[in-house]
Amino acid sequence: MNPFELFLLFVKIAVLTFGGGYAMIPLFQYELVTKGALINGNEFANLIALAQVTPGPIGLNAATYIGYQQSGFWGSLFATFGVVLPSLILIILLVYSLDKIKDNRYFKSVLQCIRAVTLGLIFSAVIFFAETSIFTAPFSTLWKGKISDFGISWVGTVIFVLIFCLQKFTRLSVMYLMIIAAILGFGLSYI
Repeated sequence: MNPFELFLLFVKIAVLTFGGGYAMIPLFQYELVTKGALINGNEFANLIALAQVTPGPIGLNAATYIGYQQSGFWGSLFATFGVVLPSLILIILLVYSLDKIKDNRYFKSVLQCIRAVTLGLIFSAVIFFAETSIFTAPFSTLWKGKISDFGISWVGTVIFVLIFCLQKFTRLSVMYLMIIAAILGFGLSYI
């Protein structure tokens, strides 16, 4: 994919998502894995994990990585600019017009609808992560008659439960929880 195509792809993703990086994950998955076949599902899960642990927003990190993977330096530059440009334009427009529209009932209704859609997109991201880390096959296998493929990954489940309990009942920072999860993932995968 050339840099300009990457720019247009990430502009489209950024225009259609509100709510940050987690809301972008389903669109990234559709455009990069399902429709575009630029990467496979495992590479996508690794991409999102890498985008979460590196400094910066998930969407920006993912766009930069995919751009570099597809077209080198110029691909990363165009993809990064593509994912940032719509938000930048929207913020500039809102700064100049927020005082005029903040009490508008139509504007408030649109924001309520956007909240509901964002929640659905974030829930879709949760389902994606569950399919790639806790379950052994996507949920769609249940409806396609391949129930035998569907199961629970004991490694992913143990890590999830342990990290959830540590986060809920201790004051460990997220950084330490991620390090513990990485060590557990590395260690348990060899058992």
